[in-house]
Amino acid sequence: MTNFIEWKEEYNLGIHEIDAQHKRIFEVINNFYRAVEQSKENECLSVFLGELVSFAEHHLSTEENHFEEFNCAVKENHIKKHNIYRGKVAQFLEKNEKNENETRALSFEVLAFMKEWWTSHIVGVDRGYVDCFHEHGLY
Repeated sequence: MTNFIEWKEEYNLGIHEIDAQHKRIFEVINNFYRAVEQSKENECLSVFLGELVSFAEHHLSTEENHFEEFNCAVKENHIKKHNIYRGKVAQFLEKNEKNENETRALSFEVLAFMKEWWTSHIVGVDRGYVDCFHEHGLY
């Protein structure tokens, strides 16, 4: 079974709750990729976007709640990055609603964005809060 996005050791932040959520997001992306490989994107894109919106929102809110709780210095900039992600996903949802006949192209666009955003966000942006979370006993 082919994965679109592989979990690498460098993605581990050493925060169990967050690492588990990130792995779950990778799993959702890979499940959708397998559906696209089997040309089932027409029946799966809306479900995938819904699942990703729901779970990603849960994850982003988890991080943001910890930012507030621990008063992390990175919170404002980090939340801005989350809001950019939320905006892009909202665009995908809108495109999907308006262009039912462009599902395959949109599916590839979504997959490419998700892979790039999540991998670069985890290793680049999320690393910025690790010390703060660890200082407050979150491992």
